[in-house]
Amino acid sequence: MSTQTQVERTSKGLGRRAMLERSAVGGAALAAGLFGFPGISEAREAGEVQVAGGLQDSVTTGRMRRVVSARDSEGKSFIASDAEVSIDDLWTTSGDQLLGAGPAGEPPSSLRATGASRLFIATIQRSPDPVPSLENRIGFHRTSGVAYVLVLTGEIVYLVDREEVRLKAGDLVVERGTDHSWRNEGDTPVGLLVTVVSAAA
Repeated sequence: MSTQTQVERTSKGLGRRAMLERSAVGGAALAAGLFGFPGISEAREAGEVQVAGGLQDSVTTGRMRRVVSARDSEGKSFIASDAEVSIDDLWTTSGDQLLGAGPAGEPPSSLRATGASRLFIATIQRSPDPVPSLENRIGFHRTSGVAYVLVLTGEIVYLVDREEVRLKAGDLVVERGTDHSWRNEGDTPVGLLVTVVSAAA
């Protein structure tokens, strides 16, 4: 292969890579704009929110914060993992592990795949008083299957039975069929990109 051909191929590859990176980040920003989160434009202008900042960091570094839920021996939800992981291997499920691999000691799941999935953007407004807490359990519910929740904008608190964790734009939650709730402490709505892969007992 000639040197010129190698340079052309490399140049085309870099062009595609750059285009994909721009598409991923731009798509998230576009989604936030298109789906009309109230107050996002004003907050962005005031410097209070950066729609794609966290996603841009992930694309640039190849790493993303991933928070994974699980159930303990009493059936209570907790954070099994909170770590930075490679963006090319965020989570894996299989026919035997519909929720993906859980921590040691997690009770076995009797869920079966339904073949249904759902993709949507959730807008979480500021939480009214009394705000959700571990004590009052306001808004607690369970996902029927595994949900991948990418925080698009702002900051939000993710609550499970045993603890709570603060998330920001660019963070990913792998919600493995556990009881949970959300708390928005800010004045700006938070956008979540949610993919649910359904399962049933």
